[in-house]
Parts: sequence; C-alpha cells; structure tokens
Amino acid sequence: MEIQSKIRIKDIAEMSGVSVGTVDRVLHGRTNVSKRALEKVQKVLDEINYVPNHYASALASNKTHKFAAILPMHEADSYWARVEKGLVDGVKYFNDFKISFKIFQYDPFNDESFKAECDNLIASQPDAVIIGPIFNFNIMKGFVDRLEEKSLPYALLDSNWSEFNPVTFYGQDSLKSGEFSGRIMQMATKGDANEIVIFRVMGEGRVASRQQMNREVGFRNYMKEHCPKCKILDVNLYAYDKPGMKKILKTFFTQNPDVVYGLSFNSSIHLVGNFLASEMPSHKHVTLLGYDAVDANVKCIKEGKVDFLIAQHPHDQGLNCFRSMFNACVLHIKQKRDHYVSIELLTKENIDFYTD
Repeated sequence: MEIQSKIRIKDIAEMSGVSVGTVDRVLHGRTNVSKRALEKVQKVLDEINYVPNHYASALASNKTHKFAAILPMHEADSYWARVEKGLVDGVKYFNDFKISFKIFQYDPFNDESFKAECDNLIASQPDAVIIGPIFNFNIMKGFVDRLEEKSLPYALLDSNWSEFNPVTFYGQDSLKSGEFSGRIMQMATKGDANEIVIFRVMGEGRVASRQQMNREVGFRNYMKEHCPKCKILDVNLYAYDKPGMKKILKTFFTQNPDVVYGLSFNSSIHLVGNFLASEMPSHKHVTLLGYDAVDANVKCIKEGKVDFLIAQHPHDQGLNCFRSMFNACVLHIKQKRDHYVSIELLTKENIDFYTD
C-alpha cells in the first residue's frame, strides 16, 4: 500500500472499513472497541507505518496540565536554585500548552517539614510530580505510596532510589561520583597522604541528602582499596550554627596542622576555603575538593582557596527532567528511567569554560 505524506483519521477509517470514532478510540487507547475492529485498524496502521502526532493531539485537547515539584529550601546561589530555574525553563519550553506549575519547598533537615509540604502538594491535585527526595527512606516511601495510590506519575531529581518506580530520574551516579573524588584526591596526594578530612554540613544529626551519603560511601570504598593506609578524619559543621562553624574549623586545624587534604560532598567547600584564607592565613595550603559550581565555590577556585570542584549541570537536570515528564504525561511517550549526568572536574584553569 502506498504511504501517504499526511494521513488523516478519516483515511484510516476508510482503509479499515470502520467508523472515524472507532479509529479515534484505537489511536487514543480507549475502550469500547471490538477485537475485530481493533485488528482491522491495527493492520492498516502497520501497513502505512503510522506514527501518531502526539504533540498535535495533546495540543488539540486544550487541557490544563498541572505539574508540581517538591524541592529542598535553598538560597539564591545554590545547586537547588539552578535546578529550580531549569524546571521553570522547561515549563516555558512548552508554552504552546496550558501548563500550571507549582513548587513546594521543605527544610531538608526536618522530616516534618517534608511531610507537611507533601500534604500541601497532594492537596493541589497535580497531574504529575517531580521530587527532590528527603533523606529518610520511610518518609519518602510514605509519600511515594500516596502518589501511587492516586496513580500520579513522578520523577526523581538528584537522588536515585532503586526501591521506587519513577517515570524518570536525572542526577549523578552518586557512588561513582564518590569514587571519582577518591581518584582525584589520590592523584593530588600522589598516594602518600597519611590523613584526609571530610567536612560535612549536618542538621538534625545527618547530612541533607542520600546523594551526599552515597558519595561518601563511594569515596571511602575507593580509598580503602587504593590508599588503605590513609586515615580519614571527620569534621561536622552544623547548618543551624554558622558562627559555631568557625570555632570547629579553628579547633580542628589548630590540633591537626599536618592535615593538608580535605573534601566536602556538597556545595559547602567554600566555607572551609574562606575560613582558612581569612582566619588562618599563615596555615600551610590545604588542597580542597568540593561539589557544585555555585558562585561562592567558583570564586574560591579562582582565588586559589579551593583546588577542585566536581560539577553536574543542575540547570540541565531540571530542564531535561521537566521535558521528560511532559513527554511521558502529556504526549504519552515512554521515557528512559535513569539519566545519569556527567561527572565533571573543574579547576582554576578550566572553570571559565564551564557553563550550565
């Protein structure tokens, strides 16, 4: 059969010997179609290599599509601020459609805050949800269970959970990222360091995300295998006690003057770099590695206060995650589950060429 350049539902109906309404129900996966009619229509679709125009079909529906996201609270210059901008830009990309998009923010160190915002999100009656997950598995599972009970599709950002079944995930492979940081520190120390310190920003007795925890696990695994004699020290800085951070850092570096290698698994390494430069300028140089090209970290790299950053294009994560959810939930195009983003090493020499 000759393939037509533009095929209409009316044409398919005539070729199949069924009504236009029947073809419409088949194309949109609706019920009330007999087995015989379905076979006739599907035979014609196969013969003409029919490819549905999902975009035009969704546009014609004139429906308002309600998206919602729940993200950790964040400052203007932060990893999550860039993720949020990416999400918003994703909404703008589909401005031909009627889309509403609401963001709910929770305190990443407060489980009750997350639960309260989950209640608010569900009360807003979205059609699809994007989640920047909380650390606590049981609370996260409770939220996911509620979404699945309502048949609400959801995506994960930043932290991947193999226990759940999202439409899609965008973020780094956190274990591999941690291993990568181990390799960089091994190279920086030439494998000879006796001690390396991990700086953690804590709240409620833990770090803010599973991603940070898994990075540390990957780092420790790498060091155990490749630098087994190197001792790993821990310094915990408390998110709700910023004045106390200086006291903790002062005590640590005074008591451990020979520790000259350190790293952090979130965006906070600038706190250490700036402290050493302003409060202990005569201290020997400490080689520092951190995560995320936020403005404060970039400034430290350029000024020589921090040596390495591992970056991951947070804006693109948000943008592509929204696109993927739109394609899945509005255009009904199946999406790949896992999208692992790049693990990029930034230094003073190449920081100006990194763009997100």
